[in-house]
Amino acid sequence: MDFFYDYAGFIAIGILFTLMLISVPVFVAMGIAAFAAALLIEDPFHVFKGLVNVAWQGASIFELVALPLFILTGTIMQRTDAGRDLFEVTKAWAGSIPNSLGVATITACGIFAAISGSSVATAATVGLVAIPLLLEEGYGERRAGGFVAGGGTLGIIIPPSIPLILYGVITETSIGQLFIAGVVPGLIMITLFTIYVLLTRPRVRVIHNMSMEQKVKTTWSSLGIVLLPVVIIVAIYSGVFTPTEVGALSVLYVTLLGVAQNRLDFAKLKDAAVTATATTAMLFMLIVFGQYFAHFLTFEQVPQAIAATIIENASGIYAVTLMILAYVVLGMFLESAAMLLISIPIFFPVAEQLGMNPLVFGIFAAIAMEIAQISPPIGVNLFTIHGISKIDLWKLARGALPFLLIQIAMLYLIYLVPEIVLWLPESMQ
Repeated sequence: MDFFYDYAGFIAIGILFTLMLISVPVFVAMGIAAFAAALLIEDPFHVFKGLVNVAWQGASIFELVALPLFILTGTIMQRTDAGRDLFEVTKAWAGSIPNSLGVATITACGIFAAISGSSVATAATVGLVAIPLLLEEGYGERRAGGFVAGGGTLGIIIPPSIPLILYGVITETSIGQLFIAGVVPGLIMITLFTIYVLLTRPRVRVIHNMSMEQKVKTTWSSLGIVLLPVVIIVAIYSGVFTPTEVGALSVLYVTLLGVAQNRLDFAKLKDAAVTATATTAMLFMLIVFGQYFAHFLTFEQVPQAIAATIIENASGIYAVTLMILAYVVLGMFLESAAMLLISIPIFFPVAEQLGMNPLVFGIFAAIAMEIAQISPPIGVNLFTIHGISKIDLWKLARGALPFLLIQIAMLYLIYLVPEIVLWLPESMQ
């Protein structure tokens, strides 16, 4: 019996990964793992009571209201061709510089990500428009798919970000400050991605020159959707609206804009709502059982034990390297939300021991989630793009590899220069 008391937390982790290896859904695996391990050390009545209490608490957190609102914003945008509008604007301003269409793709992904908060929605929406044009101009399948897969990951870090909402709930960190903390790192990521696209070989130079009048006309016709990211960030930064209120306003904004443009009718709105509901339900199941699993591990002192072991054997940059390696490996087998819910309870104490501010580690974890989106064999963005373009998954993985390496470098940069993350949130105070 003493053995079970001492190692129940690690037994739960073992059960979790065993169940996932046999393709049990992640939220089911987390619930069963924690419940089964708890039965080894407590009577069934108290175990069941604990499950109900934690599940109720996890599902009744007010901040989670923002989650379905931003998801609905993204699904409405997908059905109103907002991705096409954004791509046309960025293509107009990219001009005839080398690889201009690649630059336009990354920029369009960044802007769409700043509205939808979803990597998958960004990759799918922009990819449908961009990939055929990229292939037509001779970029090749590997680069065309890689650009969209890499650019799509920006949906995780640029506010509003669904993973940052989850992180804020799990760690009780201000979601508004997390959103603002992601702005500067997000802009840096867009810049680094753009530099890579500009320098990549072979260069493609197709004339996209437009007169200033044409550029202004193209931008003006899509001004409503182009300005939305700015409105979201300013609203949160100013403190006038909470993230939840901004989510509600975003839904209202894109709905009215779609109706005004004659692109949104009741059938499309209903379809968007059904899709958003299904996605939200999946995430809420992950949250509820993820909270239960994390609560059990914390009760068993597993995160603290792992943190102590890492700090005893490695410190500073070496401990960060261990975390990065762990995230790269987890990213090969888990999608981003599941990866977040499993890893944060374990690595958050490590980050605290390393002196990382919760905001800094939040952005660090968000970028690590991006790695999961484009890491084979599970990378969701890779499968999304394969589904809409039929480009070979191996080609997509090779095309996304440079973006993955940039993200790893960004993790080190954030750890070494935390002011990148903290400057803007601190200016709010």
